[in-house]
Amino acid sequence: MRGRFVVLEGIDGSGKTTLARGLAGLVPDAWVTSEPTDGPLGSALRFGSLGDIPPAAEALLFAADRAVHTEQIEKDLSEGRWVICDRYLASTAAYQAAAMGEAADREWLVSMQKHSVTEPDLTILLDMDPEESLGRVEGRGLERSRFEKLGYLRAVREEYLRLASEMGFEIIDASKGRDEVLARAVELLKQKGIYASERRDLRREEQQA
Repeated sequence: MRGRFVVLEGIDGSGKTTLARGLAGLVPDAWVTSEPTDGPLGSALRFGSLGDIPPAAEALLFAADRAVHTEQIEKDLSEGRWVICDRYLASTAAYQAAAMGEAADREWLVSMQKHSVTEPDLTILLDMDPEESLGRVEGRGLERSRFEKLGYLRAVREEYLRLASEMGFEIIDASKGRDEVLARAVELLKQKGIYASERRDLRREEQQA
């Protein structure tokens, strides 16, 4: 049986990592992964070591990193594992459209990736006011990344909400407590027929058979 692919999107500090870990506890052997990846391209993009490059060029590099990542995602899904991914196609569309501003070609930002990605079973957008999300980031005692600027994140949030409307993402209010956010995500998985509370036992029986 093919595994399930769940994608979590949202601005920095919205709780994607926390939710990913919570969802991974629902099924055995779930793979929690994220983008940009830890590979050569992903690492360079994450830490800005490529220097100041145009947003369109950066979008292509994010897409290339994702294409490599998708090969491993497909492998795990074909082996029956759940994959929970922190950021995927929509993150490039949202962040790069915000960086491009009025010059953004939103259709291109999505279409240029479509043939090298896997369709998620569910995409959840964790929506949060950027001021609150940046407060969370600063509360971790970490330096802000080059993406973590208030005005920019406000634009990214608007792009995410537009994508959610166009692409049918489910939206969760990420300002709620982590337990409430997890409960709502589980509810969505059940509504979509992706997860049932009996699944853990069923998979254990399948493995023992």
